[in-house]
Amino acid sequence: MPLTIHDTLTNTKEPFTTRTPGVVEMFVCGPTVYDLSHVGHAKTYTQFDLVARYLRHSGFRVTYAQNITDVDDKIIRRAQELSADPRELAEKYERRYREDMVALGNNSVDIHARAHDHIDQIIEQVQQLIERGHAYRLDDGWYFDLASFAAYGKLSGRTDIRPEDSLSRIDEHSGKRNPGDFALWKARKPGEPFWNGALGEGRPGWHIEDTAITNALFGPQYDLHGGAVDLIFPHHEAEIAQMESASGKAPLALHWMHTGLLRVAGSKMSKSSGNFTTIRDALAQTDYRTLRYTFLSQHYRSSTDYNTEALQQAQAARRRVENFARTITTTDTAETVSTATEARTAFFAHLDDDFDTPGALAALFDYIRATNKATAAPGPAAAQLLADINDLFDTFHLSTERGTDESAAIEAALQQRELHRKNKDFTAADRIRDDLAAQGITIEDTPEGTRWWPTPEQQTGAQLPLS
Repeated sequence: MPLTIHDTLTNTKEPFTTRTPGVVEMFVCGPTVYDLSHVGHAKTYTQFDLVARYLRHSGFRVTYAQNITDVDDKIIRRAQELSADPRELAEKYERRYREDMVALGNNSVDIHARAHDHIDQIIEQVQQLIERGHAYRLDDGWYFDLASFAAYGKLSGRTDIRPEDSLSRIDEHSGKRNPGDFALWKARKPGEPFWNGALGEGRPGWHIEDTAITNALFGPQYDLHGGAVDLIFPHHEAEIAQMESASGKAPLALHWMHTGLLRVAGSKMSKSSGNFTTIRDALAQTDYRTLRYTFLSQHYRSSTDYNTEALQQAQAARRRVENFARTITTTDTAETVSTATEARTAFFAHLDDDFDTPGALAALFDYIRATNKATAAPGPAAAQLLADINDLFDTFHLSTERGTDESAAIEAALQQRELHRKNKDFTAADRIRDDLAAQGITIEDTPEGTRWWPTPEQQTGAQLPLS
């Protein structure tokens, strides 16, 4: 079936199309680098990592760009608090962010574009808006005039500012023509970074950075724009207003995708709320595959609760797949090939349906349950299916370290342990468990039987610097 996505702009599920057949130009809003990234960021960027991987798997040639907001009010305020240089602070936390993404296995981004590398393009775009009558000047810089863009609000369905919006990025000035007007270029202030150009000494506003970057990379229109749902208003509305006003072309992006928020005890995870867990702290408590599974087992548009129970459920689900992988033999039958083929079709049909990862994983577990009950053991067709799934998800440790003979020996030991347990000889059963643990084997007794898996160093998250 053709790939479909839920487009935020139309609020409908529609076929995924691109401006050039077989080519995807994809932009996702990146971080503002003033502090360590938290697991809310990890959710969004892991889910878009899956999107990019699947588009490539589907045959598209993808250019995935992400901006780095390294010129911003938040960075300046944090630098002032720490008596630090804003550029050095931004460079430090950009490095930390890039390290976090590597540790999470998020490797799909082709271009990380920094705002400070695009100052000339930002100035040029503001000049275009001035020339076209979409901007006006106040004593503290240039502002976008929302009244000049009749389509403002078409993405979110509103134009008013609400408490849940990114209020720290709303530019206040008593002289603004409209309450929602936002800064394009901020005049120089003492102690703040600035650039000198046609607009005078100053620095860019937040929204203009992204459209100047995407225009430089892709031109005024491209295929897919993504980000978290809390960026829809006002940030993405502002991007649309700026780029479509400057270029005279619409739409800015053919498709808009937004991820749901990560929540803790029902509240959005954010630095401003003080309820956030950094990616580094999370990876010190669990392995990166479990963290990825926690995010990818939920639909990207859904809000996800982050807690110990969710991580435990993710780890248990991963182990079911990893245990199944250890039952795979070197031969197939017509039956095992057929069931693996059917499972493959069902799995990828769900991904074609707006990246329905929970539905895809449900199809995988249906296949595992049916195969475990079948007479013939799974063979190479099953191994290839799991490998292809893991190329996309990177959530399973599909160990090839233990050969068939060693696996058979472990299974035999577990059968002997189960016999001891039935005979209520728990001392002997525990001895087998301890012997296996000494060999690096973890076992788990479940209603569906005893599961086992090796506990290699690879199960922990990638090593990260401590600061």
